[in-house]
Amino acid sequence: MRGKKNIFISLSVFIAVILIFTSSTLLADNESNISEIREKLDNISEKEKQILEDLFIKFQEIEEMERENKRISQEIDTMKIGIEGLGEKIEKEETNYKHNLNALENILKSYQRMGPASFLDIILNSDNLTDLIRRINIVRDLARNTGNLLDKIEESKGSLILEKSNLAEKLKLLEDKQEALGETLTKKQELVKAQEEYLDSLAEDKELYLERLQYISMIMNELKIIFSDFTKEFAKIIEEGNFPQDAVKETLTLRGVKGIIEEKTFNDIIAAHKGLPQMEFKFSSGKIEMEAPEKNLTLEGKFVIIGDQIIKFEAEKGSFYGMPLEKGTIEDLFEEGYFILNLEPLIGKNILRSVEIMDGYMELLVTVKLF
Repeated sequence: MRGKKNIFISLSVFIAVILIFTSSTLLADNESNISEIREKLDNISEKEKQILEDLFIKFQEIEEMERENKRISQEIDTMKIGIEGLGEKIEKEETNYKHNLNALENILKSYQRMGPASFLDIILNSDNLTDLIRRINIVRDLARNTGNLLDKIEESKGSLILEKSNLAEKLKLLEDKQEALGETLTKKQELVKAQEEYLDSLAEDKELYLERLQYISMIMNELKIIFSDFTKEFAKIIEEGNFPQDAVKETLTLRGVKGIIEEKTFNDIIAAHKGLPQMEFKFSSGKIEMEAPEKNLTLEGKFVIIGDQIIKFEAEKGSFYGMPLEKGTIEDLFEEGYFILNLEPLIGKNILRSVEIMDGYMELLVTVKLF
């Protein structure tokens, strides 16, 4: 128990240190400090870079655990709402089931009191043909109503069994999610403890690396905004047709129309629109690199087709100041929206079949839609 308490105390101290650095940075006008730290990052030795890279990897793992905790907590909240809804539904079905059973019981008691000969007496005591038909219909309606009531009882019973099964399944899923949440919290505590110990081992350099980590954290948050603004504005430029007339070089092939868009076209669009965040594209065989040069960040990936005229940049790996980015960190950069392009203004209503990345250009294969 004392060990757990010490971990939580250490965790609190570590978070407090980070918050102190973060709040002081955000609230104060310290552009000179940021420039100084950036210069330090640009000129660190290989040994320092390795230490910072190790710390950065741990930092990303902690951040990913935090995001995972948040995701699982949201799923648990959603499940709880669903379970409450199922509980109300089951309660309603049980009420209907009991109501129908009571109604059937009353009808059967009436039949029992009348006896089997009563129905025959009802029919035989008819005064004329019209009265006979009316009495036959009454008997038929009584039998039909009993049958309908039996059907409703069976239906309610079936629904009740199904909903109870669904409830049991959701409760099991909830239990699994709560267990997963506990595991991620434990893992996060272990990661924080490992990072603390690593920082402590740096002795007098601890504050220096904390400062560098804080700067990296701040830049990563800034990059999320940059990517969000860039993806929205670039997509808007394409959709509004604000691109060079010769942006797509088309040739007719046996497979369809082949269109070529050079990397220069992408970079020229960025350069021509001052409102776009500074970004640079590089196309090479089988891959695309998106770079934010001023932030020393590079993402590598490809375009995948997600609609007849729509493509999406799918980042597969990345680096920041040469340090590798974890998958969760890359996904977090696109939290506000992925880099998605609607190419309809370029290819019309025709259907995009493939996207291949070559050295210096992107090749599109389009099937012409005649009708």
